[in-house]
Order: sequence, then structure tokens, then C-alpha cells
Amino acid sequence: MATGQQQVMPRQQQRSRAVSQWSPRTEMERVFQDFFRDFRDLASWNPQSMLALTSAFPTVEMYEEKDKFVVKVDTPGLEKEDIRISITDNTLHLRGEVRQEEEREDRNYIYSERVYGTFSRDIPLPSAVNADQVRATVKNGVLTIELPKSKEAMPKEIKVEAQK
Repeated sequence: MATGQQQVMPRQQQRSRAVSQWSPRTEMERVFQDFFRDFRDLASWNPQSMLALTSAFPTVEMYEEKDKFVVKVDTPGLEKEDIRISITDNTLHLRGEVRQEEEREDRNYIYSERVYGTFSRDIPLPSAVNADQVRATVKNGVLTIELPKSKEAMPKEIKVEAQK
């Protein structure tokens, strides 16, 4: 090669050099794409499988009021006997079972997305509650759990005094 001339790398080699550089962001994007691709593949292969992944855990909403926490859980089709609630170590434990209807030979199912079986949710509570006063009701497929805050967890107002 003569002096002053630059060597031109073939385009293919330039591309491979850029691809081989490692980037944490690129790696994380690849991991997320692989993760969600697996779920898309599962759902397209068998819609019931994807529903089983999401339906095994009922959806939950928790909010705070001045003197209590309120947890709402979607429990369509469940009776009060199908749900068990307990509290240990500032964790609310929900257990239940969606019971399968009796199979009938005279039905020719065309499509079914219903999922049956047991479910379990452990919900960490932001602070201590008075377990003896917890109240749970179910209405129109929504379980509402009211968890009164313990006296230690209640907000305390501190009076400011002026010094003379």
C-alpha cells in the first residue's frame, strides 16, 4: 500500500465489528425481547396456556385510608367458602380454588377460556395491622378486605409549641 492511502475495510467486516461491541442496554433489550417472545409463542401455541399463567393469580388492588388498608380482589364465580385469608408477619395470604363444573358428555365445546384450580397470593402489607379486626366481604365477584392499621402504624400528629 502506498504512503497516504488508507486501507478500506470491506463493508461486511465493518458491520461485524459494530455488532461485536457489548452494551449493557443492548443486552437488557435482548433479554426482555427473548422473555416476551417466549410468552407470545406460548400464547399463539395454546391460548389456554397463556390464560392459565395470568388467571392463576386473581388481580389485586390495594389502597390506604387514614385508619386502614383496603385490598380488593377479583374473584368472579367464587363463593365465600372457596376463599381462605390469613395474616402472618405483615403479609396477607390469599388462597382459593376455582372449582370445575361437572363434565357433561352432551356438550360439544367449541371454545373455552375458563381456568380451574387453586390460586395463591401473598401480599406484603406496608405496616402492621390489627389482625383481630380484619373484615372480609365478597360482593358481585369482588372480595374486599379491610385491614385496620395497628396503633403503632397510625399517623401521629405532633403539636408544635412556640418557645418564649
